[in-house]
Amino acid sequence: MKGVYTNKHTEEIQDAVMKNVIDLVETQVEEVRASQLISDDDSSASNNLTRARINEMVIKVVPKKKGRLVGLGLRVGSSSSQPPIPNPVIMEELREKTDRIEALETQNATILAQMAEQKSTLKLQSEQVAETQRLNRELLEKMRELFPARF
Repeated sequence: MKGVYTNKHTEEIQDAVMKNVIDLVETQVEEVRASQLISDDDSSASNNLTRARINEMVIKVVPKKKGRLVGLGLRVGSSSSQPPIPNPVIMEELREKTDRIEALETQNATILAQMAEQKSTLKLQSEQVAETQRLNRELLEKMRELFPARF
């Protein structure tokens, strides 16, 4: 939030209301962190504030005008930390696409298994053809030996 309201040339916050809000929130964050350090005996595990906690501090401090938070545009009582409500149409499309992907993966596995079976069958047939060709050559040579005039 500080980056949004800071003038890029002067590096100062021009809006007095937002400057007060940012200063107040920064002070509160420092106080909470300091109190956590004291209460936890220098335990660094809880030294970090969550973004949701900081957002709550900002929402409590920001003035309200016409039912909205000044500078944020949120309605009072709304929270940015709540997850969005899923759209049922999109969720149904997602389920259909997931089902389609699963069906395609099953079909792909079946096709791969069939191809592996065909490959092994083809290899066996190729070996049989090679053996038949070898036998034919042997037979032809014996025929030439027995009947040299005809072959």
